[in-house]
Amino acid sequence: MFDDISLFIAVVEAGSLKSASESLKIPSSTVSRRIKALEVEFGCKLLNRSSHNFEMTREGHKLFDSAYFHVNSVDSIINEIQNDISGDKGHIKVLAPTNLVASCLQRYMSCYLHQNPAIDLELELSNTLTEFYSSNADFAIRVGKQKDSDLTSIKLGKIETMLVASPLYIESQGMLEQLQDLEDADIIFSNPLTASWALFECANTNNRIVFKPRKRRIVVNDLQIAKQFSMSGLGITLLPSTEIKDELKSQQLVRVLPNWQGANRDVYAVWYRRQLLSSRASKLIDYLKQNVDF
Repeated sequence: MFDDISLFIAVVEAGSLKSASESLKIPSSTVSRRIKALEVEFGCKLLNRSSHNFEMTREGHKLFDSAYFHVNSVDSIINEIQNDISGDKGHIKVLAPTNLVASCLQRYMSCYLHQNPAIDLELELSNTLTEFYSSNADFAIRVGKQKDSDLTSIKLGKIETMLVASPLYIESQGMLEQLQDLEDADIIFSNPLTASWALFECANTNNRIVFKPRKRRIVVNDLQIAKQFSMSGLGITLLPSTEIKDELKSQQLVRVLPNWQGANRDVYAVWYRRQLLSSRASKLIDYLKQNVDF
């Protein structure tokens, strides 16, 4: 009934059924039929119609005066919600790893926000997995396949991992010539790349080994701290390329055994299957997928 009352108000405002039909892009016959159905519903005439114009009855005036404000309020709310979810404006909450945002994603998010000034972004950063469902986030950015079968995911890209050390360490210990040399090296392990390293030969990805060191000089649960230890000359570590681009360029770190690298780390945007992904969140995911260079 609400739609028919809304149509009745639109007809009165338009001044004729024909004008309302043209404005709403609804056939005149449909407009007339729905007004008649509304009159049947109320059990009274609302409009006295002639071939060219109409007049509201007393009941029609009462309905118009009583419903006008409420119908327009609902229309405003509907328009506001539709604009909010259109992707052009509104609030987006994202969960993401601190290190990945700091080393890579922040600059892309900045570009997106400059291009979309009506979007508000809330980033909840943590290097530990936050309980997604209770966070009220639109989506999360996660590294690696997620075990939760209730999650939907879109792959944003992949991050290479590589063995690195500082020139100071290489100078004191010598450059490693073959994979077996890792056995006697000082190793710095970091979460989430601890316990062992899956390494493969760049020229032959089928040639893979799992490296478990004899000597773990340092174990730390933060990639940035592992990088700092390595830069200070304390050992060799396996790090994502996103964490060390600047250090490799400035030669504060150098690649060790460059013919070998660690397993790629796939990056995903994830959200619960039962959760409706808003258009604005979907557009941000699409932007990251198309633009981020890991």
